[in-house]
Amino acid sequence: MYDIPATAYHADPCPEPSLSSSICKMLCLDSAAHAWYAHPRLNPAAIEDDAEKFDIGTAAHALLLEGKRALVIIDAKDYRTNDAKLQRDAAYEVGLTPLLAARWADVQAMVMSARGQLAEFTDGSEHMFLDGQPERTLVWVEDDVWCRARLDWLRPQQNGVRIGPAIDDYKTTGATASPDGWTRTMFFAGLDLQAAWYRRGLRALTGHEATFRFAVQETYPPYALSVISLNPDALLLAEKKCLYALEHWREAMRTKRWPGYPRRTCYATLPPIHEAWWLEKELES
Repeated sequence: MYDIPATAYHADPCPEPSLSSSICKMLCLDSAAHAWYAHPRLNPAAIEDDAEKFDIGTAAHALLLEGKRALVIIDAKDYRTNDAKLQRDAAYEVGLTPLLAARWADVQAMVMSARGQLAEFTDGSEHMFLDGQPERTLVWVEDDVWCRARLDWLRPQQNGVRIGPAIDDYKTTGATASPDGWTRTMFFAGLDLQAAWYRRGLRALTGHEATFRFAVQETYPPYALSVISLNPDALLLAEKKCLYALEHWREAMRTKRWPGYPRRTCYATLPPIHEAWWLEKELES
């Protein structure tokens, strides 16, 4: 486990091009072509989409995990002036998160609310983001594949008893953080695969099975938060996705072929929910 800057991690510090959870998601949900295009070691022209993107959730993430030292508060109304742009770019250069002064109170309120809500849990989630260390990087090898992961927070103990490590992951959303609503989007976003990949890396390095929890918080008042984990059948399917990604990564690296979508006509199947909607519409009319 390493403590390295985020910029170094995203540039891929491994001896050979390595497989991360984000590349696994592309292999499973998009195609090998997408994975090649996004990989900084395979495609030098790859652009880090998040490098210039900012919202209140980004700053809340930095504040919750690393404290105020991870932020640069910029006393400006916006980034239209040259001075504000220079301060913003200087923050990015050293791996810090720029934040306009007008949003500072909102970010503080969001993180304080997260702390307060987590403190009300009694199932172990009350210890999230307290004991342990933020932004831990894992590097391991599976057969001939270099793998990496960057954990939001790693707790080696739970409740003061050595019953296995815990991985805490903080997600923010401008939609809903309700367990039912967020879970519906979680699988299609590949976040189940992220959970399995992080657990897989820690298991490879320590031999221990980790508890993985998402803390999901809304970015608007009252900053409601829920804690979501995966049950055994969801984790089993996510593990299969990891194996699928590893197999296709090996094949693409061996053959130097990174295919996109199928080169044949694909036929859409009728989703049951759409058929039910139309039948209801017919009955109403």
